[in-house]
Amino acid sequence: MRVFALSDPHLSLGTPGKLMDRFGPEWVGHTARMASAWDRSVGPDDLVLVPGDISWARDLEQVAPDLAWLAARPGRKLIGKGNHEHWWPSRSKLAAALPEGLLALDGDALRVGGVACAGTRLWDAPGQGIDYHGHILWSGEPISAELSPAEEAAATRVFRRELGRLERALAALDRSAPLRIAVLHYPPVGPGLQPNEITAVLERSGVQHVVFGHLHALDPARRHEIGGQARGVHYHCASSDFVGFAPLLLAEV
Repeated sequence: MRVFALSDPHLSLGTPGKLMDRFGPEWVGHTARMASAWDRSVGPDDLVLVPGDISWARDLEQVAPDLAWLAARPGRKLIGKGNHEHWWPSRSKLAAALPEGLLALDGDALRVGGVACAGTRLWDAPGQGIDYHGHILWSGEPISAELSPAEEAAATRVFRRELGRLERALAALDRSAPLRIAVLHYPPVGPGLQPNEITAVLERSGVQHVVFGHLHALDPARRHEIGGQARGVHYHCASSDFVGFAPLLLAEV
């Protein structure tokens, strides 16, 4: 089994007017390009991790065409929750809504063949050294990297909750699996892969790979600074525009 990742597909098959074209020419026709690249590279026995920002949908009715698009692609798919997953319902409703071949991670862990995965959405992490602001090619006015005290306090509360969810998910990870992967939406580490609270949790858990997304419009000239291996863990950014709208091969088991 080969394991791939493709984060942030930002599908909008059930939400007219939400095309990604306005975010730059590289997004024009991206859904068809993703399908073509996926269908060429992924086999029926492979696993594809999709760590969030799957759809612009607001509810299960709107997201149904996007989930069907995923189901139509080869391989088994393991999806996670992103910051735009407004359609994401309770676990019971989600399980009932997912087409065959799709599984979901939401603050928990599961095993697919020889691959054990655990994950959560995570969140912005004040004070953790995770700053990619200078790596983004802004079109128009750059968004300020500074948070007001109220914004920082709110982000810290959500981050602490998500860090706890990550710890519980990793505690449930099957350590006997040959391949162990943490699946996150927000990046858990910054450029240079310096240690922080999140990396400490990941390193204790026994995961070998961490896949994340959320980041867009990253400077190709600084690609070498994004992801890599540190302290026994390999970090992969799989945002769709960063990987050329094609599934990124992580490992084989």
